[in-house]
Amino acid sequence: MRRFARRWTDGGWAIEGATGLGAPLTRRLSEDDVDVVDVPAKLAARVRLLSTGHGHKSVDADAVSVGIAALTAHGLDTARMDTAVTALRAIAPHRDDLVKTRTQTVNRLHVVLTHLIPAGAPRGLSADRAA
Repeated sequence: MRRFARRWTDGGWAIEGATGLGAPLTRRLSEDDVDVVDVPAKLAARVRLLSTGHGHKSVDADAVSVGIAALTAHGLDTARMDTAVTALRAIAPHRDDLVKTRTQTVNRLHVVLTHLIPAGAPRGLSADRAA
């Protein structure tokens, strides 16, 4: 892709969601000192909706709508990859898995305790009390 893009020395890059799903491409282009314009998904969708394709989503329609949005919209930012945000996005799913596992464990413990304690486990049960 980089070799293809070298044909245009004054060309620019516009990526829908450049710091989200487009982050890997944005990072690679930034390594080559290529500026990337971040086009918000809502803006690209509006352009696509107002186009002659009647808002039908396709790869070609997406590419054209992102390009038109980048050329005509005012105030779009150049995407900058923040290493802290990248790291947080990498660990957030792990945190979600940990919370899910903890919730499942607490629920299973509650079921066991309802079989052992006639009235069931009380709310706010501590680990020491459960033991």
